[in-house]
Amino acid sequence: MSATVEISEENGEYTAVDSETGATGIGKTRAMALAALAVRLGAEENRGSTDERAELRALAERTRRRFEREEVSEDDVKDAISWARSE
Repeated sequence: MSATVEISEENGEYTAVDSETGATGIGKTRAMALAALAVRLGAEENRGSTDERAELRALAERTRRRFEREEVSEDDVKDAISWARSE
């Protein structure tokens, strides 16, 4: 089975939901919701290690701040994903 991610928007807040696990990520942009979901899924895969969870949370926070600071748009993320898939 191949998991998919559904993204919805309500009142300016985006929610990304993994179809396989039901895990969610929430953010101010689609990209941030996807990043939050990725961190959550990664944390679930590494449940046994508190240090790894703390590292993932720290990574997510650094990524969120950098995206906001550098004003990374959803189009930027889409372009990056398209480029990565083409390589």
